[in-house]
Amino acid sequence: MSANPPDANNRQPRGAEPEMKTPLSHDLLIVELGERIAVAVCGALFAELGATVVMIEPAAPGDGGTKAPHRASLAAGKHSLTLDGPEAVAEVAAVISKADAVLVSRDLDRDWPEPIAAALGRARLVCDVTALGAAAEAEPLPDGLVQALSGVMDVTGDPDGPPIPSSTPILEFTSGFYAASSVLLALRAGARGAPPQHTAVAMYDCAFSMLTTFLPRHFAGGTPNRIGNHHPSMSPWNAYRARDGWVMVCSGSNDQWVRICRIIGRPDLADDPRFTTPSGRVTHNPEVDRLMEEWTARLSVAECMDQLDAGAIPAGPVARIADLFEERNLRHRDMTRTAALPDGTHARVPGALFRGSRTRGRAPAAVPAPGRDSDFVRDLLARRAGPRRAAAASAPERPLDGLRVLEIGQYTTAPLCARQLGAFGADVVKIEPPGGEPARLLPPLREGQGYFFTMSNSDKRGVTVDLRDKADAAMFADLVGRADVLVENMKPGALGRFGFSPDALNRINPRLVYCAVSGFGADAPDRARGAMDTTIQSAAGIMDAIRHEDVPYKAGISLIDLVGGQLSLLFILAALDHRERTGEGQFIDLSMLDAAAWMTRLDWNGASAPATAVLACADGFIAVDRAGRPLPADSVRDLARAQAVSKLEAMGFRAAPVLSVSEVAESERTRTRGLVAAGTSPLGDAWSLLASPIRLSATPGRVARAMGPLGCDAADVLADWGVGSPSSAAATGS
Repeated sequence: MSANPPDANNRQPRGAEPEMKTPLSHDLLIVELGERIAVAVCGALFAELGATVVMIEPAAPGDGGTKAPHRASLAAGKHSLTLDGPEAVAEVAAVISKADAVLVSRDLDRDWPEPIAAALGRARLVCDVTALGAAAEAEPLPDGLVQALSGVMDVTGDPDGPPIPSSTPILEFTSGFYAASSVLLALRAGARGAPPQHTAVAMYDCAFSMLTTFLPRHFAGGTPNRIGNHHPSMSPWNAYRARDGWVMVCSGSNDQWVRICRIIGRPDLADDPRFTTPSGRVTHNPEVDRLMEEWTARLSVAECMDQLDAGAIPAGPVARIADLFEERNLRHRDMTRTAALPDGTHARVPGALFRGSRTRGRAPAAVPAPGRDSDFVRDLLARRAGPRRAAAASAPERPLDGLRVLEIGQYTTAPLCARQLGAFGADVVKIEPPGGEPARLLPPLREGQGYFFTMSNSDKRGVTVDLRDKADAAMFADLVGRADVLVENMKPGALGRFGFSPDALNRINPRLVYCAVSGFGADAPDRARGAMDTTIQSAAGIMDAIRHEDVPYKAGISLIDLVGGQLSLLFILAALDHRERTGEGQFIDLSMLDAAAWMTRLDWNGASAPATAVLACADGFIAVDRAGRPLPADSVRDLARAQAVSKLEAMGFRAAPVLSVSEVAESERTRTRGLVAAGTSPLGDAWSLLASPIRLSATPGRVARAMGPLGCDAADVLADWGVGSPSSAAATGS
């Protein structure tokens, strides 16, 4: 907390700048009733996007579930009501009855008073975020234990060390992102005649869906393992200790290795037969790491970065969370701010993630005093008729039926967004270059096509386009003219070099919602710097929250690539809501660094001690919720995981086994929840695909189609969209 008003390190918008509209209408009323961090994250996103968010707080301060200790960060920008008597209970029931959506967490929430429970039963839209699902027997587990049960923890850390939990509750955040999208999907369906429905997001389901870089090896018959900060097929790729911190180097190509050899003063290594190929360097990773750290240890982090940047080597400092307030890209994009507290001091809060050409997210300016907004709510209820009602008589099968989407994506980020849009009914066309997306050939392969590529591109059709070819470029322009959405994760300005800048795309199709996801943002000082999931994790403080013996580690899952896809889904849905009301499309500039830093917000006003410990057992590891008590580590060392968990639970601890990816994939919980979907390619090949973690009761998503060979869908797509044939499509024989 700070007693000072905003300063240069926490800039507020300049008064001379006109305030832009938000993508969602202030008339959208969201009630935040649940006690999970994920529910508060969902509410914070809706407040930023422009909705009116009323959070319901307990009468006793601090009695608010997992989100209560982080009130200063999570309550900012919202309105507060407290449950401090019968009149307040009636007021909460009334606001629920007129809300467009109510956010709950039924595995954690208290038993609500009867008027509130009755109002929930009548609510038009309820979104439930839980740890394991809403079944009566589901445990209200904290984030760390879900990391253990879902395989996310087991893939984080060195292979010869223990699995490492993240003290940042990454599953609460990602579940909150998906929960917000579930609400917008349900509202869109409701506006088209769908009946009232519930949406549900389980943290376990979200975690499983984020194992995309590890599940392919399991489905191909192998055993996925954690690899620390290394890359399975590239080297040098690791965090290296400098004089005053750590530097993350992510280098893969032979050209980059030759430049590294010159940088570290060992040009002779470029011709060493051990290191002349990527596979050779991976085989000799210990020696590569030793050579790199001999160099970094002599220099400061800044000195390392100066030389690596000059050599165009992908790298980044491993930032501590406290460093974020000086990070130049975050400061340029106004992502580190302050909000006024009721006592006149200020708390650090992140700025708005949503940056559109016609609308902007609303950064929080103040943290409300508990219960201060009764008068505001009474006035709101007096003016409000009720939740949004259907504008059409016939309900769609899925919320996005009839929506046309173009995706130009590689690996994870844009492909993830597009496959979720496809699961909920959109006609998604993936635009690939003549050689295909590089992930097509990422091993393991089956009949020449990668498992990772196939899992990342369900429910899409593909068209091959060479934007250097005039005919193909004209065909792409025709597709853009017929599309509702374009999502891509190219470097900023890459499409513009082919004549398709945001302004040019807007001229082709003013109703187009165009979302571009990049490492630092389209206007950031480092926009031209290559960005990878790992370098963004290091730059945004994520690795600071994942440490073992003070060594920082990246999350084993491609966390920030995945978050980029999750947030682009949400922001596209919000921009479509704006388009429904105004007819305006827009360009959305989503920065993965902004998003990653936004997720560390719980530690911005004082460091939080890790809540989860990992203990070794005879057959692996277990995770234990510390709960501020000493842990009897030695008493479980010789026990099997199941025995250790039982013993600790009998002592009053909450614990869970740390399961491997293969154990999770084959588990009864995963089967029961239907997290692996059966898909079929256009050639009739069967593939294992990932179900969507978003569940809608009346208009559910469906994952059924696997991508086929390059270009096999071109003729059907062009016919369906009414577009002339491109030269490259003809060249593929389609």
